Amino acid sequence: MKIFQIINPKAGHGDAVNADINKESIIKYTTKSVGDAQRYVKECCLNYRGQLRFIVCGGDGTLNEVVNGIMSAEANDRAAFSVMPTGSGNDFVRAFKDKKGEHLIDLIKYNGRYAANMLNIGFDCDVVEKTSLYKNKKLISGSTAYILGVANVLFHKMGKNFKITVTDRMDRVKIYDNPVLLTAIGNLPYCGGGFKALPLAKANDGLLDLLIVSKISRAKFIALVGDYRKGTFMNANTCKPVDKFKNVIKYEKCKKIIIENTQTVCADGEVEAAESVTVEVIPNAIRYIN
Repeated sequence: MKIFQIINPKAGHGDAVNADINKESIIKYTTKSVGDAQRYVKECCLNYRGQLRFIVCGGDGTLNEVVNGIMSAEANDRAAFSVMPTGSGNDFVRAFKDKKGEHLIDLIKYNGRYAANMLNIGFDCDVVEKTSLYKNKKLISGSTAYILGVANVLFHKMGKNFKITVTDRMDRVKIYDNPVLLTAIGNLPYCGGGFKALPLAKANDGLLDLLIVSKISRAKFIALVGDYRKGTFMNANTCKPVDKFKNVIKYEKCKKIIIENTQTVCADGEVEAAESVTVEVIPNAIRYIN
């Protein structure tokens, strides 16, 4: 097996550089710019035959590029990835705490690209844009930077009009066309450095978890955000919202989602422009070695 170490020197506070693996058999590569990890991983997959493993030394954004490199080379049948979490959020690995070993996981396919963890649209996406102002500052953790980003966005207009078309697990189609605060679509529970936005999400159930939060006042948001962070807004036994969230959120598992009238989407912690988003799940798409 060929093993590659992908080092993002700008992830987190530069901790990836110090996470070097001192083994001569490992091929090491330090990324030079946004998109470079994807380019390099795709090139490796096309040039090397046999089993490959990519060790990501960076955060969720670097992981996203590695996954897209593997998938764009159509090498997911022989290429796996691992993560040494040195980013500001590290939400992907947070979901696999104490789950050592090899995992065959689903991927989120959206607009021709892939995400391993979560897509965020609306409030959370705006927060990620603001979080970038804080997360590279010394002594500010990923979670703290996210909280500062939330505070920043709270001072601006909240709520957007999206048309959300959902195909559920029974192939029934539903349309949501009301003002919403945020939408999260995911494969795993965490975003924003530990916010448990999708508490029922599982990495290999062949379904997308969808959260829609209705437009609410700032005061109500502040009153509810603690439960949102902890993931306690959902009852794990009934798979339904707890009483104080019943009129605020919709949560379901589904196969396909189309969201219209978007401006940006945040995929695994990285923001990109998108006028609309079509999202599907790719079951058992790739191997993650923890």
